[in-house]
Amino acid sequence: MSNFTARIVLFLACILSGGAVLAEAYGIASLHDVVWFAAVPSYIVLLLVWLYARRSKHAMIRAISETLVIGALGGFLGTAAYDVVGIPFALAGMGVFIPNDIYGLWILDASTSSRFTKIVGWLYHFANGMTLGIMYALFMRGRHWVFAVAWAFLLETIARISPYGVIYHLAGNSMLVPVVYFRHLGYGLPLAFMVMRWDVCIDYMNNVPRSVQFALPASLAVEVIAFLISPSARFADQRAQPRTFVIEDERLLPDWLRLSVPGAITLLNTCSESSVIVIVTVTTLSLAPCEERKVELYQAGIHQLFVRTETLSSRSSFVLVEPVPGARSTACPFPLP
Repeated sequence: MSNFTARIVLFLACILSGGAVLAEAYGIASLHDVVWFAAVPSYIVLLLVWLYARRSKHAMIRAISETLVIGALGGFLGTAAYDVVGIPFALAGMGVFIPNDIYGLWILDASTSSRFTKIVGWLYHFANGMTLGIMYALFMRGRHWVFAVAWAFLLETIARISPYGVIYHLAGNSMLVPVVYFRHLGYGLPLAFMVMRWDVCIDYMNNVPRSVQFALPASLAVEVIAFLISPSARFADQRAQPRTFVIEDERLLPDWLRLSVPGAITLLNTCSESSVIVIVTVTTLSLAPCEERKVELYQAGIHQLFVRTETLSSRSSFVLVEPVPGARSTACPFPLP
């Protein structure tokens, strides 16, 4: 197999990760099936190729190892920058991290969100960023940083013109255009630096002590484990019920419900709480202590809910009503109270 052919094969392997979202959006296959039966095996193949290539004595094969490292690390740093850039917008009330929550629900085929769906959603989010970085690095070694930014903008444009853009209210939403492209600028620049300064980055990584090389993945693993065993996260999961939002401490549990078809959800105000007002997209409901109410959600899409009391408004929870491709909910889910 020639070097060029090998790069084409690796490029196609990387497509399976990001392509899983488009398969779900277009209704071709579920994200659950594509991730577990195509994307995850492709991650394993990429890892095995890297392990083989880095031990090879053939210079051309070792170059493949360097490419995978540069692309994956550049994509990881780019994804981290993409998320950091999104933090101010999240604090301003824009649900920029909503897709990651939905990824977890789809991948685990879950009816309610949990600490497991959140972790899986974020892991998939970073896996996408890394494979997209590898796709760029496979053919763009030493290129000017403008090409990486163009690559990032191309990815966002594909998302906008696909059903993905409709699901997350990107298509036709002019307010979000500068936000999403600005965040993709954050993704493109770290990737651009790694690929443009290829040899410098490789030399630097080769001289970094192994303890430092393992520090980042070790710290990330510790954070994931800490979140999984967190008492508050475990308590929230224990309280979760299918098709039901429980009002606890003036907020809704869980963060997400998922309905496979339009239908009713239940709002349950615990007996320990005072009267609350729940805003369901454009509907306002008042619930007394111990009261239970049902809400019909007939329209596919993403529906927003939050609790309002005399003193404050809670952060939002959401209902994902399927099938979502091509459908819009009655209000954009991104502005929060």
